[in-house]
Parts: sequence; structure tokens; C-alpha cells
Amino acid sequence: MYYVVATVLLVLCLLGIPYLMRRKVWKNLNLEIMNNDFDTYYFTIDSLKAQLSMSAFERENMRLSGYIAQDRKDDVEQQLSMMMNMRIKKNQKLAVYERAFYYYLQLGRAKKTKDMMELVRSIDAERAKDLDIQYSILIKKESKYIPEVVAKIDHLWDGKSEMEPQKELAVGTLEYLLGLQYSYKNDTENMKKVFASALKHCAGTPYEDSIKQIMEQKA
Repeated sequence: MYYVVATVLLVLCLLGIPYLMRRKVWKNLNLEIMNNDFDTYYFTIDSLKAQLSMSAFERENMRLSGYIAQDRKDDVEQQLSMMMNMRIKKNQKLAVYERAFYYYLQLGRAKKTKDMMELVRSIDAERAKDLDIQYSILIKKESKYIPEVVAKIDHLWDGKSEMEPQKELAVGTLEYLLGLQYSYKNDTENMKKVFASALKHCAGTPYEDSIKQIMEQKA
């Protein structure tokens, strides 16, 4: 009886060690990248603790985060290429493709952005729909998704009641996309109305500067 109890306790202990180690490693990595301590950050990624508690995909994804944070464009390209060729699950492939989509979208690289969008579509056509909207608005500068973006905003917020804090950035981002479309149509009245709300929800983000610049140009 005592042997069985001891064995169970030992198994529970062994199961708990990787969990605790994983929490510690994630905490360290988050602190290191926030403090721009990249030498330590990459050392942690390659440490034995990280190898024992994180999957290869997770470690390489964190390495990619570091390269992006440092704006190491050549390394980002190589890392993305390597990760796309890893033997990983479909949902992990999807995560890499989506991450690459947003990376290239931010840089304004139209062909690369579209290529990543099509790779996402090859796995999950439904998830590609949101990327289609962003590609249309931010890269092609089209204004054909106004009803869809309005519907997404309405789904998150009624425009009157106090918004849940965790929804603010999502709503603000959608308002930014909506306001851009109005700006392309030279619908200044609706643009100003939407952007005024977006500024409240996007304060302190890159969207804030972009909105102010557009409003000055359209004044």
C-alpha cells in the first residue's frame, strides 16, 4: 500500500516538474524581451530547461519574436522560411502563415502579404476572410468592406454602453479599418466620426499617429 502511494506521489511530482519549469522559462523569456535583453533571451531559448519544457516550434516561434523585435529583417526571413519547412501540425503551420502575413502587411509588402494569405486559405478558408479584408483595405486601399467591418464592430460593442477594457483595442482596430475606407471614398463626415471614436480606443498605439496624420491631410 505504501509502495503504491509513494509511486503515485512520485509520478505526480515528475509530472509537475515540467509544468513549473515551463512557467519559469516563459516568465523569464517575457521579462527578457520586454527589457530588450536579447543576449539572455536567446540563451534562455537554447537552454536545457527550455528544451525540456517547450516544443521546438514554441522555441523557434519565440526566436522569431526576438528577430522581429530587433528588426533583423534577414534573420526574420530565414526564420520564417525555416519554420514553414518544419514538420509541425496544421494549426502550427497556420500560426506561422498568419504571423508572416501580419509581418509583411506591416511592411507594406503586397506580394508577400498575398502569398501568406493564400497559404492560410489553403488550410482554413474561413480564417482567410479576415485577412482578405485587411489586405483589401491596407494594401489595395479599397473601400468595399464597409458593411462587413461595421457588422464586426456592432458585434463587439453597441456604441453606447461602457466597453469592456479587453475589447477596446479590437474595436479601435476595426474603427481604424472603417475610417480608412471612408477616407478612400472622401467621405470626410463619416471618416471624422469613426476616427474620433478610434482615437479613444487606440490611444498609445501606432494607429493613433496614422489617424491624426490622415485627419490633418483631409482637413
